[in-house]
Amino acid sequence: MMLGRAVRYVGAALGMLGALAACDRQVADAAAQPYEIVTQMRPESLDVYMRMYRQMHDACARVRAIRHLPPPPPLVTLPADFVIARSTYLSSGSGFLIRNEEFNVVMDDADCKTRIDSILSETVVRGGKVYGQRRESGGQTEVAEPMPLSQPSSDGSSFTEKRTVGGIAMRCGSADLRTDIAQDVCAADAGTDVLRDGVRYPIILYSRGVVPVRKMVVVTEPVSVQIGKPVSPERIALSGAK
Repeated sequence: MMLGRAVRYVGAALGMLGALAACDRQVADAAAQPYEIVTQMRPESLDVYMRMYRQMHDACARVRAIRHLPPPPPLVTLPADFVIARSTYLSSGSGFLIRNEEFNVVMDDADCKTRIDSILSETVVRGGKVYGQRRESGGQTEVAEPMPLSQPSSDGSSFTEKRTVGGIAMRCGSADLRTDIAQDVCAADAGTDVLRDGVRYPIILYSRGVVPVRKMVVVTEPVSVQIGKPVSPERIALSGAK
């Protein structure tokens, strides 16, 4: 889906702020302290987000009129709290879970009916191994082969600007690393370093960037941040895993 690719492109651009400080030395594993963090990515303007879908829907209506077919169903209405993605990060201190949900508007080819669909990807890190699965919008689930945990590409030193937002401690990328696309990015502050997820990437609590192909601003923000609160190891599992 074009939006999904575009959003991932912005995510990669925002992530470059952290990767620019890459170094040769190995870094410590993700923080041993338990945590439960939820973030969401949303379009700054729902109207701008829906612009492409309105154009597609209008084009479909014109084609159906030329073919003397009934008009397509009305364009789906987004809820006021619509988000493009929601990410959950769990750590029990020894195991980690990363759950990413992506939400998209899709249009059926047959009658141009629009609806909100979702894709779910999950990663579990335990005992030095990475386990993953992905559920596509059609419901098919693909389970990946376990892989060894690799070293991260950055030591997190690019996050030099300390901030406190809503009582949450963050470390943000320095101003000289910001671009027109990756305008701002902040990771969770773990004291001596940024807090990392199970695959050793900084956990991004706040970012602001632009999807160039859509001329759309997207914002990542924290929903819930609990660091130090115990997390049951039983919760560190892929959905449906026995």
